[in-house]
Amino acid sequence: MEIRVSSGTTSYLGLNDSKCMEYPSTAYLLLPGAPCRGGCIYCPQSSTHGRWLSRVSWPSFDIDDMIDPIKESDLKRICIQSPDVEGYDDRTLEVVSALETTGKPISVSAPPLSKEVLQKLQDGPVDYVGIGIDAVTNELRAKTKRNYSPIVFWEYLGDAIEVYGLNHVTAHMIVGMGENLEQLAHAVYRASKSGARVSLFSYVSKGNEPDLSYYRKAQLLTHLIEEGRNPNDAISFMANGKKYIEEHFENGEPFRTRGCPGCNRPYYTTRPGKEHRNYPRQPTWEEMQKIMKDLG
Repeated sequence: MEIRVSSGTTSYLGLNDSKCMEYPSTAYLLLPGAPCRGGCIYCPQSSTHGRWLSRVSWPSFDIDDMIDPIKESDLKRICIQSPDVEGYDDRTLEVVSALETTGKPISVSAPPLSKEVLQKLQDGPVDYVGIGIDAVTNELRAKTKRNYSPIVFWEYLGDAIEVYGLNHVTAHMIVGMGENLEQLAHAVYRASKSGARVSLFSYVSKGNEPDLSYYRKAQLLTHLIEEGRNPNDAISFMANGKKYIEEHFENGEPFRTRGCPGCNRPYYTTRPGKEHRNYPRQPTWEEMQKIMKDLG
């Protein structure tokens, strides 16, 4: 059985000669198969070859050859991602079963899975599930996630929370798809109130990305809402809370990768050599000064 492995993971495990500026702390794996039936306009998996996903190439390996390298590494978890291809639910179960012997906790990010499959995964080593809400409004989702009902992923989020409980489901949201901060705030609030964590990604289209200042505000806004503020309070706070930000966020927590425990995704939202959008580690003092400048 073949599995695709992110280039950063192969480098970290010594499976090729490439080097990374920032290494992953999770083994990122992808079920093979293309094109994905989702038809998402921002995802290369919708193409016939699907070589890329989130700026990253994914060479193929025999899954049996991956077990020992992952087991013997100090990677904190395994993240299995799946395109929408025929039989992806059964194939996800097979891959999880094969990797259970590594002893690592496993996260799964897949198109909608039934409660029965979610329960089978939870009965094994899967302790977190990621749900691709992506665009934060129904209107934007209908335009960009074309082959799905705009509400199906919110329904899927609810099913996953019923099975996995609070704070064991992550809602993936993409910033810069035409939304404004108020719309983002309400989507984050909805997910947080439902019992999910929110993981942010930066939209990229033909090399264009959302303004870094806007993305930093989106990160801070998400953090404030998950701290317990409502959308209006969080937006108002950002405009008036500079001193609080300087005093309480020296560790840069709001600007680090959000997701499952042990996940840092170094280059999912950043090209090597450029300023991180989601920092895979604690930002340095110099980096925090730049973040504060970006926030205005």
